[in-house]
Amino acid sequence: MPAVRLSDVAQDAGVSLATASRVLNGSSRVPGKAVAEKVRAAADRLGYVPNAQAQALARSRSGLIGLVVHDIADPYFATIAREVQQQVFASQSQVLLTQTDREIDTEVRALRSLIAQQVDALVLVGSHRYGNDSDAAISTLLEGFVRNGGKVVGMGQAVGVGRTIVPDNAAAAHELATSLVVEGHRRFAVVQGISGIPSAADRTGGFIAALTEAGIEPELSVEAGLTREGGYELAAVIEDHLVSAPAGEDLPLCVFAPADVMALGALGELRRRGIDVPGRVAVAGFGGVPDGEDAAPTLTTIALPLHEMARQAVEWVLERPAAEGEDDTADADDSTAEVGEAPSTATEVHVRGDVHLRESTALTARS
Repeated sequence: MPAVRLSDVAQDAGVSLATASRVLNGSSRVPGKAVAEKVRAAADRLGYVPNAQAQALARSRSGLIGLVVHDIADPYFATIAREVQQQVFASQSQVLLTQTDREIDTEVRALRSLIAQQVDALVLVGSHRYGNDSDAAISTLLEGFVRNGGKVVGMGQAVGVGRTIVPDNAAAAHELATSLVVEGHRRFAVVQGISGIPSAADRTGGFIAALTEAGIEPELSVEAGLTREGGYELAAVIEDHLVSAPAGEDLPLCVFAPADVMALGALGELRRRGIDVPGRVAVAGFGGVPDGEDAAPTLTTIALPLHEMARQAVEWVLERPAAEGEDDTADADDSTAEVGEAPSTATEVHVRGDVHLRESTALTARS
């Protein structure tokens, strides 16, 4: 059966092709209500589906938002992606989602593909600076996209253009470590050495700084991937360390993983290996994913306002361009604004997380 054309709808409704196009393709020049209803009724009757390219031309926008995440299986990225999807869908737009697995070549290809799809905006979630010469390829793509009228919103690390929501990773991790010391913890293991992920380095750095101020040195430093599988590796290293640790230690070893997905992986693997959590090993993460509240034991973490961060990003994406003559340049004085304020001139909005001390680090739960 041949596809129904716009001209068929126009003929059935008794209007011109231009009028049918204005009604169905989203033009701002919409005819009167009675005419518009007649055109839509004809489209429904014939089963006509508007052409996306035609709609983009009529609206001067595609209605597509490109969303780039590192790993959709990670509950941190999944939580943000779901909120972005819901917010964008409510605005009659659509999300094109891609994941990069923290591979710069994959990210460059993904960005090129999304830009070729004529997305109106790009939302990049996570650290998108890899600390090498290949960073220039991402910068070039994003700068060109903005010059051509696109919008860029980042979550995590500033990407040099557009707007970014930046968690205060070091300060929050410092607060978490301080809280754990106040609770009575004295033995710590930390995860560090994760190349190309500045946010993880900032979190571990802030955590260690707080321990240093308390006169405590981590007894173990572990290198592992910032994934659930990395958490499994972490648990294996912890088990080996416990075997070689001096006998008679009164306090559990408190492990800090700079991402909840890694902490959850470690927590599950420690249980599978028969290691008591929190009696023998305590576990703390960072991010505040919903899965942490459902874990057994529940996960101590820094809870970032993930839903609000996603809503802010979408608000920026859907924001109308500044009127002619209106200043939309960066203002450093606005860099400490809170999420939800949506400053029109800020390039960065800094957010703080809350310390949530839960069962996974409870000293009183020791057996």
